[in-house]
Amino acid sequence: MIGKSVLVIAGIIVIIAITLGLYASGIDDRFIDSGLGGVSPNIAEVVIKSDSGWSADIKDSQSRSHMVEGFGDRTIPITCNDDGTYSLTVQKSDEGSGTLNVQVVTDGSSSQRSTSTSSNGIISLSGTC
Repeated sequence: MIGKSVLVIAGIIVIIAITLGLYASGIDDRFIDSGLGGVSPNIAEVVIKSDSGWSADIKDSQSRSHMVEGFGDRTIPITCNDDGTYSLTVQKSDEGSGTLNVQVVTDGSSSQRSTSTSSNGIISLSGTC
């Protein structure tokens, strides 16, 4: 009896851990391409590389704002229609040492890039698609 109870409790803990992990990873269907393979011409990518936690406020070319939080490296696809504009602010959420790199990739090449090593590292980028 006790052995079965322990297995059931362990299974529940694993399911909760997986659920929390997916939630914390910041998966957001609004950012995901249509699934046709590759990124379409109307999609830009915000590439964040960091050795600490960060939060991003992203405004896409359709004037939609998206808040994303994460830790480490992440690529976030955003809508970027022709002649549209985007803006974003990314800030380290963990004060202290570390590097925060942010770049925007449109049409397969980096259109903007910035790096911060300050303890409260804030990077703001904006441009046209």
